Amino acid sequence: MKNNSQTRNKSKYLTNIGFRFLLLCILLTSHLSKISAENGFMLLQSTDVTLNLTNVSLETLFKTLEKKSNYVFFFKEDVLQKNEKVTVKAQNESVVSILNRILPPRQLTYTVKGRQVIIVRLPQKEEKKAEVPVEIKEYTVKGTVVDASGQPLPGVNITVQGTTNGVTTDLSGGFTLRIRDGKRALLVASYIGFSTRKVWVSGETNSLKIMLEESSASLNEVVVVGYGTQKKLNLTGAVTTASGEILENRPIANIAQGLQGMVPNLNITFNSGQPNEAAKINIRGNTSLNGGNALILIDGVEISDLSLINPQDVESVSVLKDASAAAVYGARAAFGVMLVTTKKGNRNQKTRVTYNNNLSWSSPARLPEMPRSDVWARMWNKAYEYDTPGGYYFNEKFMEKLDAHIADPEHNPAILVDTEGIQNSNYSPSNPGWAYVGNTDWLSEFYQKSAFMQQHNVSLSGGTERNNYYASIGFKDQSGIFRYGNDSYKRFNLAFSFDTKLTNWLDVSFVTRMSNIKNDEPYMDNGGSSAQTWYYEVYRMYPTLSIFLPNGDFAGMYLNSGNYNVIGKMALAGRNKKETWDQWYIGRFDLHPLKGLSIKGDYSWNRYSTVQKFHRKEIKQTFPEGGPEWIIETPNYVRNYNSNNIYHAINVWAEYKTSFNDVHNISVMGGYNQEEKSYANTSYTMTDLYDNELPISDLAINYKDNAEGADIWRVQGAFFRLNYDYRSKYLLEVNGRYDGSSKYAKDDRWAFFPSASIGWRISEEKFFEPLSKVVDNLKLRASVGALGNQITNGYHDYMSILSGKVLTNYMMDGKMVNALNIPSLPSVVTWEKVVTKDLGLDWSLFNNRLMGTFDFYVRDTKDMVRSVTLPAVLGTSGGKENIADMRTTGWELELTWKDRIKNVLGSPMDYSLTVGLSDYQAEITKYDNPNGSLAGGMYYEGQKLGEIWGYVTDGYIMDDFEAAKMNYVQKYISSKWYPGDIRYKDLNGDGMIDQGNRTLANPGDQKVIGNSTPRYRFNLQGGIGWRGFDIRAIFEGVGKRDMWTSSDIFWGFSRGIYNSCVTQYHIDNIWTYENPTAYYPRLNANGNKRSKQIQTKYLQNAAYIRLKDITLSYTLPKSWLTKMKMEQVRIYVSGMNLWEKTGLPPFMTPDIVDQITDNSLSSENSGKEYAFMRSYSFGINITF
Repeated sequence: MKNNSQTRNKSKYLTNIGFRFLLLCILLTSHLSKISAENGFMLLQSTDVTLNLTNVSLETLFKTLEKKSNYVFFFKEDVLQKNEKVTVKAQNESVVSILNRILPPRQLTYTVKGRQVIIVRLPQKEEKKAEVPVEIKEYTVKGTVVDASGQPLPGVNITVQGTTNGVTTDLSGGFTLRIRDGKRALLVASYIGFSTRKVWVSGETNSLKIMLEESSASLNEVVVVGYGTQKKLNLTGAVTTASGEILENRPIANIAQGLQGMVPNLNITFNSGQPNEAAKINIRGNTSLNGGNALILIDGVEISDLSLINPQDVESVSVLKDASAAAVYGARAAFGVMLVTTKKGNRNQKTRVTYNNNLSWSSPARLPEMPRSDVWARMWNKAYEYDTPGGYYFNEKFMEKLDAHIADPEHNPAILVDTEGIQNSNYSPSNPGWAYVGNTDWLSEFYQKSAFMQQHNVSLSGGTERNNYYASIGFKDQSGIFRYGNDSYKRFNLAFSFDTKLTNWLDVSFVTRMSNIKNDEPYMDNGGSSAQTWYYEVYRMYPTLSIFLPNGDFAGMYLNSGNYNVIGKMALAGRNKKETWDQWYIGRFDLHPLKGLSIKGDYSWNRYSTVQKFHRKEIKQTFPEGGPEWIIETPNYVRNYNSNNIYHAINVWAEYKTSFNDVHNISVMGGYNQEEKSYANTSYTMTDLYDNELPISDLAINYKDNAEGADIWRVQGAFFRLNYDYRSKYLLEVNGRYDGSSKYAKDDRWAFFPSASIGWRISEEKFFEPLSKVVDNLKLRASVGALGNQITNGYHDYMSILSGKVLTNYMMDGKMVNALNIPSLPSVVTWEKVVTKDLGLDWSLFNNRLMGTFDFYVRDTKDMVRSVTLPAVLGTSGGKENIADMRTTGWELELTWKDRIKNVLGSPMDYSLTVGLSDYQAEITKYDNPNGSLAGGMYYEGQKLGEIWGYVTDGYIMDDFEAAKMNYVQKYISSKWYPGDIRYKDLNGDGMIDQGNRTLANPGDQKVIGNSTPRYRFNLQGGIGWRGFDIRAIFEGVGKRDMWTSSDIFWGFSRGIYNSCVTQYHIDNIWTYENPTAYYPRLNANGNKRSKQIQTKYLQNAAYIRLKDITLSYTLPKSWLTKMKMEQVRIYVSGMNLWEKTGLPPFMTPDIVDQITDNSLSSENSGKEYAFMRSYSFGINITF
């Protein structure tokens, strides 16, 4: 306990250091922002360029210098001599030196203001004349520049044509320009990626609005890839990007929720709707039988859980899908890569403060209607009568009292003390002095009507000529939906980044992030809180039972099967509190000593710690008069759990870019990566607390147990990438990585994983010119590559380790025998290899209004690690080897249409529509199963992953004669059959229904009846913008999916009255003689397993479509905000998960699934997870 205390103190100490260091960085940034008003001339003097210009105009010279120096040149048209040519040769010469050499001989000079170079004529020497004052009527033009969607454009150059008079728009797109001569002027607005716009002005104005439309230059969009960026135009790998805007202004718990359904073949699922539920992220389907998630990198550094990042800090997300795109990450990228880029400040921009919030109210959805207690009781009496003629569960006297309470609850109590003649053995056979005859809808009492969530985020960004910075603070407080003993989720995020240009050849940056998450949940028996268990318990509560006694205490109950008052237990049984801290410190440098050469490096340190406390209280159940007092959850105890993950990573890489004759473009990148992750945890449990309310270990009497665990792994890798393009028409990329992992034995640790991709921009060919007015871009690409997967069961799997155990069946000298188990044979494993082939097509048509991409891929996973089956006489189990292969085949399509209607009620209206569709299937191509066994979910060659084997349903048994026949035909399943039971089809014609010998050669009367793989995932995103109003809607779903479930909540009358979960849906759909076409088989008091065999009738159609998000927003006009000194105010309302269409029962959610286990051939959605939520939210965004 002393060590654990030290660990906690150390955690607080490190946290304090982190906060102090962060505060110092913020103060430093604020100070630097004030003192770094650098002289523009000095920067221009330190800017070196290389030129090789022959007989070109001065205007061409200035344009070339603009491209190479990041300065803007201004001049009047009459300043330059027409047809005057110059020849300039310069090798790493400063711009100032070049201008001083070229301009004076031509009677020209220049001045520098910030990033503007103004070219003027040298003054002519002439005789002084008396000055005559001239009155010049100046006027000022104020306005904003926006794009086609109405969003402001910062950094747009606004100049008066033919003069040096010009300004640049600020972060909100605003500008103020003084017209000095007082005459009518032509303003020119120019911005990279947009068509230049000219507007005439002739007098003072405060509300000029200039809209720029995107030009074909938008094809030069830069996409984040591994260890760098590339023009989207030149990409040859399969990469999909999503803007951070899709995460803004939505009531989402984390980034994964916001991305769900947004990117084709980015498959994101959750096991429940609980606030702290982690996402399972899969890219392009199954990669390995051993499972695994995508590699997630935040600004190039790995992170294990997307919930640790504030969605408001995200700038963009790149999804690397094929081996070519992900190859530089080697061993970690077998399941695909997600590159999350966070926001940063911009240089030469004033400080910008943004505040946004989101207030959300969520309510549980897809809840079943629960039956009234008298209906429920009569159905159970029928079930007992069906099993045994004349049988019942609730006697006549009980039903009379129940009916009386239903008819007049005010005068007929729900709790009876005088119980003479009432059969109540189901409550407590030894205490017949009380009975419950009430009518409680436990599900309605279990939930609140709504749960409140609030999110607040404040960010500060900006920069000077040499520095830029970004800082943000985010807070999220989300309440759970339980009415009693509610759960909660709180997250605090802090992010800070600072980039500075130390010299003309060295940039450095520092990034720190911190998140603190607190979960507080009601305690549950299974080692903590389990939403599944709570939901299961509440569904099986008898509606005749009462939650409270007349005196307000929670009503006690002890059923024969051990059921209890689940709501009372939630409120009183203790808490599970968990707190996590995630701290990141990242330092980077960018060295560029020569033109085209960049040497970069970073070091990352991360500490992820967890402190968890389980507190179980003793509960005294208070029974009605005549009943005993009963103590449950005894003994009370406290369990403390602490864990620490420490992660280090070093990356160093260099990139060189060059061009030859402006047609051959080459980029070479190579680098080194090293990572280490260590994990340690401790836990201990103390029982019999002195005070039931104080979960303090030192206040407990007895020690129960303790445990400790540790793990560590390291990887090293060298990687490279070579890019070549000829006129951006023929494209080539070659990648490779040589990886080593400590998880394997020395001789098996290292492997090389290469990849290559090519591209052909067909639209750049001369023969394509006739279509160039319609087709802006058409690119064909192909790739092939290999990746590694370092899957093992644990650390040092290749070693045989003896494990100690107390043998409880043997004693010597009155003591238990300490013995060592026989170890399994060591695993002989190395890398799983994932080889992906991809063929893709990208296109844009009609001036980039219609854009699309299509990919077809084949992914072969070789040498998958599986357990080896050895003869039983060996006396121990076999280890693992690389003995299985799998092939995944799939495709994905995305189409986007963006356009503008020029005049809708006097204003333009922008609209867009994006459609995504994807599919995949996986097949086992090699497996050690020579007999084709189907037993225990055994894999076999040729198996489609997700296959569901079962019987073909042949209707119901309709009468006693047919039931007698089935007693023989279906005796393999059961020897006793009744009308209303299921009849199965005899597929092999042998007159018997069975499973054969459970092999491919003889499966009996079973066959493949479905597949649980989600097929044809789709998404649909649409948006309209008009006069500051924007509406956006997102739909997503699955076109085809089968699902089998054996859960009690699905079957209703499943395992006797104590374990069944009966809803009104079950009661309305039960087979009876009066309802022979009902969905469910006949009633059965003790569970009808004979009719619950895996079969076609009850195979669920889990396809669905859902309205994932709909948002309506309004951006206030700029003219309203000027006096308030605000740049932008946006107000919005949003709804999430408002509607869906599915074939599942009303208590099952199609996209919330239990995780598929290793050898399971079916998926399961039990319907008893934390409730699926519908959310309504309101929010505001303010920028100063």
